[in-house]
Amino acid sequence: MGTKTLVSLAACVVVVMAFVGVRQAQPEGAMSPEKPEPPTEAAPVLSPAGVSADQRPVDNSSCLLCHPSLAEEMITTSHAKGGTLCVDCHGLSTAHAAGEGLVDKADLLFGRGEIVPLCQKCHEAPHQYPDRVDAFIAEWQGRIRPNGRKVSKDSVCTDCHGAHHERDRQASAEWIPLFNGKDLTGWQAEGNAVWKVEKGMLIGTQGPNDAHGELLTTDTYRDFHLKVTYRVAWPANTGIWFRYQSGGQAYQADILEYRNPVAYSGTIYCPGKMFLAINDDPDLVNHEGWNTMDIRAEGPRLRVWLNGFQVADVKDDTTDHGRIGFQVHAGKEFEAMKITVRQVLLQPLCGAGR
Repeated sequence: MGTKTLVSLAACVVVVMAFVGVRQAQPEGAMSPEKPEPPTEAAPVLSPAGVSADQRPVDNSSCLLCHPSLAEEMITTSHAKGGTLCVDCHGLSTAHAAGEGLVDKADLLFGRGEIVPLCQKCHEAPHQYPDRVDAFIAEWQGRIRPNGRKVSKDSVCTDCHGAHHERDRQASAEWIPLFNGKDLTGWQAEGNAVWKVEKGMLIGTQGPNDAHGELLTTDTYRDFHLKVTYRVAWPANTGIWFRYQSGGQAYQADILEYRNPVAYSGTIYCPGKMFLAINDDPDLVNHEGWNTMDIRAEGPRLRVWLNGFQVADVKDDTTDHGRIGFQVHAGKEFEAMKITVRQVLLQPLCGAGR
């Protein structure tokens, strides 16, 4: 998009945020082996976007959910330790955080020419060790950094520090809609529950005599990030199957209110093992409106987020691949239950395939 590339929170969660919290962050490779790295001193938390302390999240987890590669950058980790978060530069961006498919933009966007002035709001001097920076630029002058940027006399902060948004913008194009909003193409029903499509929504209810059932994809998936937007008529006992091979070999991100042990939506259930990880916070559930469940399955590691908050992180080897789907549980107490699904997006993770 040229030199005026706009960097959204979705695509640059850390592009500018990363320069705000720790004053001594150095370009990767700037330190020679014989010179010890100076201690980093965390600056007071500042918020150029004007986000107040009572509005700020505790960390960047909800942003890094869709942009995990950014969590490994040096500037990301150092500034996060200093307490400066994505929202401090890009605003709360509520619509973006709740948006589906990374469509909604952040509250504040920055062009390339705005990067240095923004960084200098917290970094009064460009660098504390100019001699080391001069040596770094001399070494990299005209060459491409690992982040794909060329270093020159006109380079801005983000040309040297981290890979930023390129990988995440590329990843955002890989989302695959599993539900087409028209019919059940690509899905297969098992059991006697009722599944139908109405007004672009996928709807599941109990069948005759409070019968249960599943709706499963015809394809199988191994490592992926799954994003499901849904709402439920309560009381309910339903959930999102993943890596489903059979009723006895699968995982489910539950949508329920369980009494013993106490567990709420986002809890991971495994047949034969009961709950692998429990969400014990009922306040994360939107009983009246739409919810978004994110599931990341990477090797044996299983993670779940509910409405942007991580509620499960566990390792298990019961199954490493399988189908994705929904369940409607049996039981008279759930006869009024209805799960309505608005969107099902899947992003195969790097090298995982199906």
